[in-house]
Amino acid sequence: MQRPALCQREIGSTQFGNNTTIHQDNNTYHLHLPLRPAQPVIHIIPYPRNEDLVGRPDLVEKLNMLLPQTSHTYCSAALWGLGGSGKTQIALNYAYERRDKGNCSVFWVHADSEATFSQDYKTIAQAFGVDQQLKGEDLLAAVRDQIEAQPDWVLILDNADDLQVFGVDQARERTKSLYRYIPRASVGTVLWTSRDARIAGTLVGPRRGIKVARMESDEAEELLTIARDLETNEEELETAALLEELQWLPLAITQAGAYMRRTSTSAKEYSSLLAQSKRRWQLFKEEEFDRHRRDGVPNNVLETWSISIDRLRQESEITYNILHVLAYVANQNISHEIITTILTRSDSNLVQPGILEAEATKAVTRLKEFSFLGMQRMEDGSRSYEMHKLVQEAARYGLSPWKPSVFYKVPSKKEGQAYFSGIAVQVILDLFPKSGPETWTQCEKYLAHAMQIGDWADLNEKHTEISVLFHRMSKFFLDRGRWREGELVNKRGLEFDRKTWGEKDPNTIISMAHLALTYYSQGRYKEAETLQVQILDLQRQILGDTHLATIQSMGNLSETYWAQGRYKEAEALQVQVLDLRQKILGDKHLDTILSMATLSEMYRAQGRYKEAEALQVQVLDLRQKILGDKHPDTISGMASLASTYSAQGRHKEAEVLQIQVLDLQQEILGDKHPETIKSMVSLAATYYAQGRHKEAEVLKIQVLDLQQEILGDRHPETIKSMVSLAVIYSAQGRYKEAEEIAVVALDRQREILGKEHPDTLLSMHNLACTWIELGRHSSALTLIEECVQYRRSVLWPEHPYTVESTKLLER
Repeated sequence: MQRPALCQREIGSTQFGNNTTIHQDNNTYHLHLPLRPAQPVIHIIPYPRNEDLVGRPDLVEKLNMLLPQTSHTYCSAALWGLGGSGKTQIALNYAYERRDKGNCSVFWVHADSEATFSQDYKTIAQAFGVDQQLKGEDLLAAVRDQIEAQPDWVLILDNADDLQVFGVDQARERTKSLYRYIPRASVGTVLWTSRDARIAGTLVGPRRGIKVARMESDEAEELLTIARDLETNEEELETAALLEELQWLPLAITQAGAYMRRTSTSAKEYSSLLAQSKRRWQLFKEEEFDRHRRDGVPNNVLETWSISIDRLRQESEITYNILHVLAYVANQNISHEIITTILTRSDSNLVQPGILEAEATKAVTRLKEFSFLGMQRMEDGSRSYEMHKLVQEAARYGLSPWKPSVFYKVPSKKEGQAYFSGIAVQVILDLFPKSGPETWTQCEKYLAHAMQIGDWADLNEKHTEISVLFHRMSKFFLDRGRWREGELVNKRGLEFDRKTWGEKDPNTIISMAHLALTYYSQGRYKEAETLQVQILDLQRQILGDTHLATIQSMGNLSETYWAQGRYKEAEALQVQVLDLRQKILGDKHLDTILSMATLSEMYRAQGRYKEAEALQVQVLDLRQKILGDKHPDTISGMASLASTYSAQGRHKEAEVLQIQVLDLQQEILGDKHPETIKSMVSLAATYYAQGRHKEAEVLKIQVLDLQQEILGDRHPETIKSMVSLAVIYSAQGRYKEAEEIAVVALDRQREILGKEHPDTLLSMHNLACTWIELGRHSSALTLIEECVQYRRSVLWPEHPYTVESTKLLER
């Protein structure tokens, strides 16, 4: 029976679901849709599996928590961090783990630009068999729909560094955002990688971002071993030092390991090459073929961040400038004041004073989002930042005029190394003050930055500023008693001044004077004297005999003579200095008072205690009135007066004053300052003089430990403490212990100070006394005869020490 045409049309033009039953008259029709074909499992991963992947369990665990591999819901997450930190490798490993599940489709899209995104979507479209006539947005939408239709799928969006492409910026119209082509269904996984921290809280939830930072030490060591393809017996310290220099960055480690493998270079040798400025950039520019990285993308340490740096510049000239000035300071403890001072020092007029703080905060936030800066919290609660050393290196490299690279353009005059390093010099000079008790905390805060600035002295024309900075650092080290550190800075400063200004320039002479004082403070009196004589000759030629700088140099040379036991020469020169200062500066000038203090010390050393005391009382009174009770110079005056009391046998008066001095110095200078240690020495001597030998011994052992740590075993003050400890042992009848120390001390003094130095003669006298107690009379007699002979010529026959040795000889 033929069916009515009308019925055919109605049924044919109507959409029915599966298993539909139609009743018409006496006829019943059952309609069944054809079975939907199973969706094919598709894997589009552009890189092979990394068989040598070093596990980073903490990161993998976090990733698997956010994106469970057996999830039956939709979820997304992002790996973000510095370029070269290993984000792509972690994502690649996740992709292969999901692929291995068997029924999961995996798609990989390069998301660094619209072009790469569209190209990879086109590749996916071909795999799905999408109509090839579709173009543009229609194609993107079709691919999105096809992925969403998969029963289980993973989409990796790699290198989504420009978040504007996905609508994370009001400057870009939302309708043009590619984000709407990211699949989102009831089931599926999206994993992003990006250098921009803003991806968390925008493209994924704020708690769904995982920061990929430096490797752990053991992970970095394993990666280096794999990259070198060599198990070594190298010292752990050598490998650890190299990894620290590479900042535990996977890209840098892989690059270094490949070079070391090809050239059979050890960790120690590679570190040595990195220390050579001419080789450093050559090594960091080395590129190794990487089958896990896309062609045309920078694959070396110096250029891997070029894209991010260029993007920063497009966004904000201010942020770009700050980044490049920070490339020339120390990478740790970058204070917020450095950031704001950069803005005030910039000549670009980009920042108005009223919005400076807001602009600084905005710039810092962006640098943190690109992982170029990390936040540090200081003990006082203030803000501070750290910068990856290799990022600094890359930023400086980007400014170099000779770099052969397609990733950088040649910088203009106001963009190059001279410009940005010059701003850095000005900024740190603004923040590093002249040394003084009230500024020491500030100096310490910016010391590392000031020392770093010295490395760029040849890059810019800020010669005067750099000289001043070297001089301020040198003075700070002298004031703080940090002579070994200071010597290195002194020598760098002197070399710079000689090269820049010449031998006779005042800047050069200041640097020579600082170095001479550093030698003097370390007990290297001959080296100090040689420099001081040169300085004095130059100043007399250039400035004249009565110039204040010349007089200062006379005073310094006088103290060096005195330290060598040349008391008559020292006193004669110091008397001239005092006379000139009184005439030119007046009695109450601090330099005049300093000369009085120095002369009083010389009087005491010669046994002229009353003259010494009279001067010291004047000095202390003047300093208390001018400087106050807690100034280091005032405290030094108290210490000198206490020593003179002790020399006169007025031990109780001395002790009271010495305890006050020690308390003040520990409070103001710290426990390890040389002046504090000197006061401990004086107090121990006073205890000994009162017969309190155990107290003296305990304090003297503390002193000796500190001096050996800070000054070294061969410093004259350390050796004097050995002598004093030997005397304390002798007083307790411990003669063998005393002898062991005294013999070593005397040998060192003869070698370092000379056999006629007063300190050497004192040690000879003390050792002779110890030998007498041990029954070694012949040795003691020979030694004391030599001692008396020298003391009569060096000190004079009536000096108390000469008289004491003569009495011992006559016994």
